[in-house]
Amino acid sequence: MQLLLWKWAWLAVVLLITVKMEQVGGKNYLDLARTDNRLTRLPFFGGGVGHLLRYLNPLSMNPSSERGRISELRSDLDANYVSYRGAQLWKLNFNATRGSSMEEREDDEEEEEQQVVASPDAQFNEVVALFGSEVWNINQDGIDILIEQRNVADARKFMEKVGFSYNIMIDDIESAIDETYVEVPAVDHPLDSVRNNSLPWMERPGSLMSWRRYHDQVDIQQFLQTLLETYSENVELIQIGVTRNKRPLEVIRVSNGNPDNWAVFVDAGLQARDWLSPAALTYAISKLTHLWGRPKGNDQGQRQSRAEKAMRRIDWYFLPLANPDGYQYSRHTDRLWTKNRGFDSESGCYGVNLDRNFHYSWGGTGSTSNPCKNLYRGAESFSEPESRALRSFLTGMREYLGAYVSLSGYGQAITYPWGDADYVTENQRDLKQTARRAVLALRRLNQAEYSSGTSYRQKLARPGNSADWVQDRIGPQLVYNMFLKDQGRYGYLLPPHYIVESGEEVFEFLRTIAQQLQ
Repeated sequence: MQLLLWKWAWLAVVLLITVKMEQVGGKNYLDLARTDNRLTRLPFFGGGVGHLLRYLNPLSMNPSSERGRISELRSDLDANYVSYRGAQLWKLNFNATRGSSMEEREDDEEEEEQQVVASPDAQFNEVVALFGSEVWNINQDGIDILIEQRNVADARKFMEKVGFSYNIMIDDIESAIDETYVEVPAVDHPLDSVRNNSLPWMERPGSLMSWRRYHDQVDIQQFLQTLLETYSENVELIQIGVTRNKRPLEVIRVSNGNPDNWAVFVDAGLQARDWLSPAALTYAISKLTHLWGRPKGNDQGQRQSRAEKAMRRIDWYFLPLANPDGYQYSRHTDRLWTKNRGFDSESGCYGVNLDRNFHYSWGGTGSTSNPCKNLYRGAESFSEPESRALRSFLTGMREYLGAYVSLSGYGQAITYPWGDADYVTENQRDLKQTARRAVLALRRLNQAEYSSGTSYRQKLARPGNSADWVQDRIGPQLVYNMFLKDQGRYGYLLPPHYIVESGEEVFEFLRTIAQQLQ
């Protein structure tokens, strides 16, 4: 009865919002719920409202007027909405290896977040300095940089003048952002075969999670609660802290209760604009709990049985959303927001980059002291409630933590310490061996090509990142960063079409770790 009342209450809210939106400019925004193309557009509400809207019967929408409508809806709902219309993602190509370095520029003798890339041709520096608003990544093909609309024309002229090779990966960032709000119908998903029961963990009664779209923080929280109710003997929810906006930092523990088990801790979503890693991790959690609760004696094959047995001998600790404040801000206001939502009263700017806020190598090259920049490291190490909560919880696991994994996008790489210099850790042999096994397993899984190596050699290091701190202060057997899809085609704006595939890759990596810890 209570569930029925809840649904009717939400339906009333939906109808009120719908009426309000129809009054804005005379537009029928309910058209956004479904389009004539093969992707279902979801209204920007989340928290279960979009789930209910799918059962309404909106008017068909003219495909020719579809472009930009989602952006208009977000702008109407949030006056502070940040538009990236006309901005582009470029890949600057070079023939050098992935070993090109990154360093910080100085502006007015103050540190800037602008990353300048030292490449075989020094003019790459000039391209980034003059036209790039941010370097997204360095990968095996080149340098991914964001070009604001006002700089696009001049950047093209400069590239023609110097004869550089480059590719426009995304010609309109705002349109690519729109695509991250779609839902992929089940019949169109390449790996979604729920109807023939090959992926039963995607059907969770009572849960809003579908893994055919990116979900709000409240949907993820409700999913964890559903698992707790379904697998009460093996699942526990632990609140390890709260954010500045009072959102809970919830860890889900999956265990058979054996005190001799090794523990593995996995977090995702430290960077707010990274929507893929929370989605992929929740998928892996759903698969793990389903297989855990499945009766013994299955027909999945001997290898599968051994792997599942290894995974059951681990106490799994998952933090699917390590930056919920930033994540929600990214969903509602600024899709490319990457920090948390801490406020600096002196500058009036918001946010600290949580992946720069841990103590090891804190304040090094690749971070900034400017609170208004994306790479702001915080006033001091562990200045933020999110990083402090992780520090306290992981420190308490020192005696039995076997492995730590931090998931993020993008780059398709499995890296391990160190990132500040080409040093060798005492456990590097095990780190290297396990990473190589994982790379081979991912290749067998779906031909996914991941690279592996130290963060320093992969040039994916971040000063003050969590993995290096865990290696330095906790010292488990295995410590990794797993950078998920892709290698620069979409970057942080990967369409939800790839969620299930990425979730399978996360699960395969965790299975490799479990077997290595035995």
